[in-house]
Amino acid sequence: MTSDVTPSDPDEQLFKLLDDYVSSLRGTNGEVPDPPDELLQAFPDLAGMLDCLDSLEDLVPPSLSLDDSGDRRIYEEETFVPGITPGLSGDLKASSSDPVQWPCDFGRYELIREVGRGGMGIVYLARQKQLNAMVALKLVGRSQFASAEEVRRFYSEARAAAGLRHPNIVSVHDVGDCHGQHYLTMAFVGGGSLADRLQHGPLAPREAAELLLTVARAVEYLHRHKIVHRDLKPSNIMLDEESIPHVTDFGLAKVFEGDSRETASGTIIGTPAYMAPEQALGQSSHVLPQSDVYSLGSILYEMLTGQPPFAEDNPLDTLLQVIEATPDPMRRLNPHIPQDLEAICQHCLEKNPEDRFVSADALAAELDHFLKGEPVELPPRSLWDRAVRWTRREPAMASRLGVLTVASTIIQMYYQLGGHRDLQQHLEVMGVMGLWIVLSFICMRLQWKEEWETFARFLWCTADAVCYTAVLCLADADAPLGPVLIGYPVLIIGAGLWSQIRLVTFMTVVTTISYAFLAWLRNGYATHWHYPVIFMASLIGTGFIVAYQVYRLRMLSRYFERRRL
Repeated sequence: MTSDVTPSDPDEQLFKLLDDYVSSLRGTNGEVPDPPDELLQAFPDLAGMLDCLDSLEDLVPPSLSLDDSGDRRIYEEETFVPGITPGLSGDLKASSSDPVQWPCDFGRYELIREVGRGGMGIVYLARQKQLNAMVALKLVGRSQFASAEEVRRFYSEARAAAGLRHPNIVSVHDVGDCHGQHYLTMAFVGGGSLADRLQHGPLAPREAAELLLTVARAVEYLHRHKIVHRDLKPSNIMLDEESIPHVTDFGLAKVFEGDSRETASGTIIGTPAYMAPEQALGQSSHVLPQSDVYSLGSILYEMLTGQPPFAEDNPLDTLLQVIEATPDPMRRLNPHIPQDLEAICQHCLEKNPEDRFVSADALAAELDHFLKGEPVELPPRSLWDRAVRWTRREPAMASRLGVLTVASTIIQMYYQLGGHRDLQQHLEVMGVMGLWIVLSFICMRLQWKEEWETFARFLWCTADAVCYTAVLCLADADAPLGPVLIGYPVLIIGAGLWSQIRLVTFMTVVTTISYAFLAWLRNGYATHWHYPVIFMASLIGTGFIVAYQVYRLRMLSRYFERRRL
C-alpha cells in the first residue's frame, strides 16, 4: 500500500495513513493485512497498540456447534446469528454491518425471529427441531455477562412456572444452557401482549372486566401454589388469537412460604408504575398476594383509562407517587366508566394491603358480580377516608387550603377579640385570603390538563408569592413582620416538591422580588438596610440548596432508569 502524504504535518500524515489502512481492511476478504511499513516507521509507538489489538482478537472464541450425531463439537461460522460470537454477546442481535439472517440455529432449536425483550431477557419465536413444534425461547438478558443474581432469577422463573398447569398461565417446557447462553422455552402465544393491545387505546369497560376476571383467576391459582408473581403488568399478559389472556414472565416470582431470604430487605424489584407501595418501599417481607392484587388494579386502571395510575417522567418520581399519592379519579379521565367498576379498581389500589381485596379470588368474585349486573359489595367509604384520599391526590391544594384556613381563623379571632378595629383593612386582608384560595383551585384544575400542567405550576407559584406579599402589605404599619417572613423560604421549599429545578429557580426570583417590594414599602431600607439585604441573600441561598437537592434526585432517578435498561 502506498501513500502520497508529505511529512510536513505529522497529524495529517497519521490520519491519512490510518485512513488508508482502514480502507485496506474493508477491501480484504477475511484476511487482515499487516500495517504498512511507512505507518510503523513514521509512528513506531503504534506497534505496541497493534500488537495489543492482535492479542485481543486471539481471545475471541470461534462459534461452536454440535455435529449431527451430537457426540462432538465442531467449529462453524454459521452457528449463531452472523456477526455475533456466542459467549461474548448478551443477545442474538447482529451488528449494523452484518444484519441478522433468520432463521438461525441454536442447539436443538431454530430461532425464527425476535418477538420481544425486557429487563430479564429476550424472547424469540423458535422451532424445536426434533418435534417440529413452535415455542417461545427466552434468553437471559446479558448471556455470560449476566450476574449470578440474574442467572439465579432466570432459573427461579423456570422453577416457579415448571409445575404450573393452568389454561391461562404460560407453561415452561424446557430449560438449559447452549454455548454458555442460558435459556428456557415456553408455550408460544401468538396474539401479542396486552401492552400491545393498549397502544390502540383503552378497552370497553365490559371487555376490560372480562379480561381481568380471567387474569385474576389465574393469579389466584398462583397464590394457591404459594407463588406471588410480583411483576404483573400488561406486557406480561399475552393474548392468543381469540384475545384470551395468559400470564407469563415469572422472573421475579416469590414463593411466600420458606422463601424469606430470596430477596434482600430494602431491594426494590418490579416495574414502578404497577408495583404495590410495599414493593416500592423495598419491604420484601410484606410482599404477599395482596401485592399482586394491587398490580391487577393498576392493570384494570390502564385498561379503562389508557394510562397507568402513576406514570411520571422518570422511575423515581413514579415510585414516590406510588408510595404517597392517590391516583386521579378514573371517571375524570373516562366519564363512561361504570361507578361499580371504578370502585372495584380503587379498592385494589388501597395503600394499606389490609384495605384491599383479601385475595385475587375475592377480586374475581366482585368482577363476576359486575358482569352479571349484580350489586358490588364493597365496604363503604367514610367521610374521613374520602378526605384522606383527596389530600393524597391533591397534596398541593390540600396543604394550601389547610394553611390558609388556619391563618384566616387566627386573623378572624384576633379581630373578634378586639386586637384590630379597622373593619375595612380586615375585610381587605380576608378578601386577599379568599382570592388566594380561589386562584389555588383554578391552578389545581389547570393542572389536570396535560397541556396546561407546566403553566399552571408557574402561575400557582406567582399567585402564592403575590398574595402572601399583599397580605403582609395590608398588615398594620407598626406590626412586627419578623416571625411571618418565614413564609417566603417555605414557599421556595414547597416549590421543590414538584422536583423541577426551573420551578424552584422561578419561585426564588419571585419571592426575592416580592420581599424586596415589601421591604421598600415598609421603609425597611431607611435605617437598617442591611437586614433586608441579608434576608434576600438567605432566600437566594435557600433556593440554591433546594434546587441542588432536586438536581441530586434527578441524577439518582436517571441512574435508576439506566440500571433498569
